[in-house]
Amino acid sequence: MTTTTPLIPAPARSGRGSIRMHLDRGRHPATKVPLLGADLDNPPAVCGGCANTVLKRLDDGRERLKCGLLPRGSRGLRGPDLRDSMPACVQYAAAPGAQRNP
Repeated sequence: MTTTTPLIPAPARSGRGSIRMHLDRGRHPATKVPLLGADLDNPPAVCGGCANTVLKRLDDGRERLKCGLLPRGSRGLRGPDLRDSMPACVQYAAAPGAQRNP
């Protein structure tokens, strides 16, 4: 007779990833500095429009968005992968030709 392990309900097994935890604390997951504050007249910027982002191309052709403010580590990485829509940190610098959020 085979014993099976009962399935753990989704809410119990879904944790808070480190990126989400940094964002919840108001800190950017890559730079660890505060997020750019929200202002109703000046919507917050996102990483996708920052001049400090770099595109890392993997050997298999995929691309990852990284923060250029971080030095490359021993494995050539620059911290966690970023998303275009991730809230920017206080070190945000508008990329040339970047469009503002509506």
